[in-house]
Amino acid sequence: MQCKLCGSDDVVIIYDGKIRDGRVGNYTSQNVPMYRCRRCKTIWHNFAKSDLKHFYQSDEYRQALEGTADIKAFYRTHDAESFDKFSYTGTACFRDKVVADIGAGGGAFLDYINTVAREVVAIEPTEVYRNAMAQKGYRTYAYAQDALQDWKGKIDVIVSYDVIEHVEEPIAFIQEAYELLSDKGIAYIGTPTDAPVMRELLGEVYTSFLFSTQHPWVLSEDSFRYIADCCHISDYSCKFYQRYGLGNFINWLIQKKPGQHCSYDFVTDSMDKLWKSELEAQKLSDYIVFEFGK
Repeated sequence: MQCKLCGSDDVVIIYDGKIRDGRVGNYTSQNVPMYRCRRCKTIWHNFAKSDLKHFYQSDEYRQALEGTADIKAFYRTHDAESFDKFSYTGTACFRDKVVADIGAGGGAFLDYINTVAREVVAIEPTEVYRNAMAQKGYRTYAYAQDALQDWKGKIDVIVSYDVIEHVEEPIAFIQEAYELLSDKGIAYIGTPTDAPVMRELLGEVYTSFLFSTQHPWVLSEDSFRYIADCCHISDYSCKFYQRYGLGNFINWLIQKKPGQHCSYDFVTDSMDKLWKSELEAQKLSDYIVFEFGK
């Protein structure tokens, strides 16, 4: 067995059990081995759909994940997440810039960016979402490779959240994003981590939820360092963010299953901020953003 990313043969199996298959509560019928490379710290599995392009271009992915591909349902689910994404980028970088969202979904984040950007480019494989964004006047493409024909070297800011863990070739994904960037352009690529604290304290009950058939990759800081080297990107950094608060963690400890975001009277804002900041400082958080420029 060799690492699927870097080719190293220093690979171990870190989990061999059922993993989530689509929406919360659905799990595979068979065990799925999760491999980890000791050199680049990448985690992956080999349980893949036979035709990923069809899976993401049709309604199948959204139906499996959320039960519907209806555009209004997408906004109800994802509008609130848009403001959280500004914590990764700030707001100043978007004004009067050409901005592309790779994996834009229904365009919830771009709807906010569009108020200040010079132009927005929506890259999204799901056809029903692409059509909805085209009706708003956004320039739309199924994949970054398609957008390169018109936008190579012209995108000032790229955002892509919760996408790279779905793709077949992460190195090619980053290479295409880099080629889209203009001179002095910047990209923000966000993806979930392996949430080491939650896995350590909750074991299989959390691990089976975290690992997903639709996420063939769990990338690390070392993964991105290797990808940057492959793409000849020298200007890059990785930043860690903890999205879920202390209340969520306590609820997991009590219920042993995912649930609503819970609040407890004794969990003050200061405690919650300390929980998040400590995990981020120790690089043990649940989210990582690979930031790179040209």
